[in-house]
Amino acid sequence: MNRMRQTAGWLACLGCWVVVAVGPQASGQQVQTQDSAAPPQVYSVPLHQSRTIAPPWPVKRVAVTNPAIADVQVLSPRQVLVQGKAAGSTDLLMWSEQEQTQQARIDVDVDVERIGGDLQAVFPDSQLQVRQSGDVVVLSGQLRRAEQADQLHKYLAAQGIKYVDMTKVAGVQQVMLQVRIAEASRTAIRALGFNAFGTGDDFFGGITVGPAGGGPLNPISIGPLAGTEAGRTVPFNFTADVAVNPAVTLFGGFPDAVFQFFLQALAENQYLRILAEPNLVALSGEEASFLAGGEFPIPVVQGGVLGAASVTIEWKEFGVQLRFKPVVLGDGTIRLNVAPEVSDLSDQGAVVLQGFRVPSLVMRRAETTLELKNGQTFAMAGLIQRQNMARASRVPGAGDLPVLGSLFRSVRYQQGETEVVVFVRASLVEPLSVDAMPPGPGMSHTPPNDWELYGLAQLEGHAAKSIASSQAQWVRNLGLQRLKGPGAWDTYDAAPLEAQPAVPAAPADAPTEEQ
Repeated sequence: MNRMRQTAGWLACLGCWVVVAVGPQASGQQVQTQDSAAPPQVYSVPLHQSRTIAPPWPVKRVAVTNPAIADVQVLSPRQVLVQGKAAGSTDLLMWSEQEQTQQARIDVDVDVERIGGDLQAVFPDSQLQVRQSGDVVVLSGQLRRAEQADQLHKYLAAQGIKYVDMTKVAGVQQVMLQVRIAEASRTAIRALGFNAFGTGDDFFGGITVGPAGGGPLNPISIGPLAGTEAGRTVPFNFTADVAVNPAVTLFGGFPDAVFQFFLQALAENQYLRILAEPNLVALSGEEASFLAGGEFPIPVVQGGVLGAASVTIEWKEFGVQLRFKPVVLGDGTIRLNVAPEVSDLSDQGAVVLQGFRVPSLVMRRAETTLELKNGQTFAMAGLIQRQNMARASRVPGAGDLPVLGSLFRSVRYQQGETEVVVFVRASLVEPLSVDAMPPGPGMSHTPPNDWELYGLAQLEGHAAKSIASSQAQWVRNLGLQRLKGPGAWDTYDAAPLEAQPAVPAAPADAPTEEQ
C-alpha cells in the first residue's frame, strides 16, 4: 500500500512539472498569434530627415521592401535608425536573435505645413493649399499673376519632391496684338538713251543701242510705205517685212533724204507704301501666327524604283508673316516674343530644276522679346535694304568717245532703298457680353421706303428703335450697357451686379427713340 502511494505521488509531481514546462511555451504561442493578427505599427519619418525607433525586443537584422523610399540601420539591439529618402510608404521587417519577426510600416511624409508657410511668405497675395497624396504633393488655389506659376515650379523643383500643380491664375489671360507693318520703297532712276535712223534715195541707216530702260531691242525691218511702190524717189519706212537682228546696234545704207533721231532721257523717283494690319488674339503662353501672302511650289527630286528619280512638290510661304507669344506677368505687364517677317519673290538667284524655275526670296526678318504695359505700343524699324544697279549699252568704239559717244550709247543707273517698319500694340482683352457687342456690317440694314428711295435718294432705310425713351433711360441708369466679360462683370476681381428690379412698363403714350 505504501509503495502504491509513493508511486502515485511521483506521478503527481511529474504531471505538475510537465504542466509547468509546457505552460510558458503554450502561452508564448498564444501571444504571438495575437501579434500577427494585429495591424502593423506605423512610423512617420519626415522627408530628408531621420528618426530612431525602439523595437519590442533586441533585434539582429532589419530590412525594407523599397530602399528608394527609406533606409534603415541597426544602431544597437534596442535602437534602429530610419532615414526618409523619398515621399511614400514602405514596409519594415525586424528579426530578433531567436528569429522572431515584426512587420511595421514607414510613411515618409512631406512637411506640407512648412511648404505652405514658405509659399505664403513668397506669395502673400495668393491663396494656395498644399496636401500630400501618396508620393506626390498636390497644390491647389489661385495665383494672382502668371509669373508666379513659374516661380512656384522652381521652388518645388528645388525641394526635390513630386508635385501636381492644380492652381489657377486670376485675371485676364488673353492678349490682342494690333500690328501695323509698313514697307517704304524709295527708288531713284537716271537714264539716257539715243536712237536714230535716216532714210533717203541714196542713204539709209540708224543707231539702235537699246531703249533707255535697258530692255530688249525690238526687231526693225526696212520696206516701202504702205500702199506705195518701191522706187528711188520713194522714202523707205521701217515696217515688218524684213527683220533686223535685235543684237544689231549700227546699220546703214545710201538713200538720200530725211534724217530722224530719238533722244530719251529719264529721271524717275518712286515711293511705295505697302501696309498689313493684322489683329490677333492669343492666350497667355500660347503662340499665334499670321500670313498675308501666298505659297510657291518648289520641286524636290527624290529617288525612285530602280534608280528612276521622282519629283515631288513642296510649298514655301512668302509675304507678310507674324508670329507672337504673349505671357501675362501681372499688373498690366505683358512679356511679348514677336517675330515679324516680310519676304518677296525675286528672280535674282533663281534656279531651274528639270525645267522648273524656282524663284528666290528677298527676306527681311526680325525677332525680339520685350515687356510693355497694357495698351502700350512699340516700333521696330531699321530693316533697310539698299540696291545699286548700273547698266550701259554702247556701239563698240563710237560709244567710248568723250562727247559724241553719248550718241552711240544708252546708260541707266538705278538706286533703291527699302525699309520695313513694324508697329505693335498689345492689350489685355476679354470676351464681351451679347448686349455689349456692336452690330456687324449689314445687321442693321433696313430697306428704304418710297420717300427715302425716291425723295431722299437713300439706299438704306432708317433703323427703328425697339424700346421707349423711358426704358432706355432705365437701362442707362443700371449701367447694363457696360456689362462685359465672363459672367457679365468688368473684371474677374469685381463681383457681379446685384439683382435689379423688373423693367418698368412703358406707358402707352410714351414716345420711342425714333420719335
